[in-house]
Amino acid sequence: MNACRERLQVRVKGAVQGVGFRPFIHRLATRYELSGYVLNDAAGVLLEVEGERLDPFLSALEQERPPLARIDSCDALAIPAEGGAGFEIRESLHGPTATRITPDAATCEDCLDELFDPASRFYRYPFITCTHCGPRFTITCGLPYDRAQTSLSEFPLCPACARDYRDVTGRRFHVEAIACPACGPRLSHSIEIVAEALLAGRVVALKGIGGFHLMCDAWNEPAVAELRRRKMRAAKPFAIMVANLPSVDFVASPNAIERELLASCARPIVLMPGRSTLAPSIAPGLNRVGVMLPYAPVHHLLFQALSGQEGCMYRREAPQVAALVATSANPGGEPLVTDDEDARLRLAGIADLIVTHDRAIVA
Repeated sequence: MNACRERLQVRVKGAVQGVGFRPFIHRLATRYELSGYVLNDAAGVLLEVEGERLDPFLSALEQERPPLARIDSCDALAIPAEGGAGFEIRESLHGPTATRITPDAATCEDCLDELFDPASRFYRYPFITCTHCGPRFTITCGLPYDRAQTSLSEFPLCPACARDYRDVTGRRFHVEAIACPACGPRLSHSIEIVAEALLAGRVVALKGIGGFHLMCDAWNEPAVAELRRRKMRAAKPFAIMVANLPSVDFVASPNAIERELLASCARPIVLMPGRSTLAPSIAPGLNRVGVMLPYAPVHHLLFQALSGQEGCMYRREAPQVAALVATSANPGGEPLVTDDEDARLRLAGIADLIVTHDRAIVA
């Protein structure tokens, strides 16, 4: 055996499940010609690597980690070499949980390209996701983070999704939330029906990733005032969602830092100076407004439908009509609605249209 060949057991803790960490390790091990394995367990990610280029592997592990990963600690222990060749992703090990799952992340640019590409099998599919984006925390029933422990477990993979799931070179390698029109969740109403209701001044309850939003046209004062009346929300400001960064200037005057925050993968609501063209009932008596950008594929599809533009143009330009109130879907003082049947019971007197889907919100 080569005297330079060594083996390390590496324990990585932090937000390292559901972010593409195992395929990332697989690619690094292949790059540095290392053998061994990687797996998820209740404490995080455990791996063993053997070969002659362990130092550059460890450096790349921390410096090139997946965008959504957060490493709290990375501890390496020298162990006896075993020989062998090849690197594998092993089945997860279960036990008392000492790790955490990452938050949901806004749809990435690569998925948006596919969402609006007629040649893609994910064209206009409102549940498109990949390693770098989509639901994590809100679909997770338990750890380690595997499909069997998510609300996607009831959706068996079609052959195309199964191939993507096994393809170590692709963005969907071991993506537990992978789904497509052939095998995944579906909306209860078409995007076109939702857009028509909003343009007609109606209030829509839309199920997203982690709960329902109540939505209406942010330019339409009668619609916003009626939403206030039904929700029994006398003066507390509503947040608004706009289609993209170019659209923000139609509703507010953000500075550079606020723009950067808006576009981050967390898609926060950002307070900024508002414009008087919005419906007065959005933020009565205030000169600032809370603005957010779309974070789920269904939002992008909805704004594209409202704009009447092709998907690629919608992403680059500022659709004139695309500004929506997007507030938590709950009667005044009650918890957020997350369950479909609960939505039908509690939101019937608020929303003119209730739009659900068949992927359960776990958290």
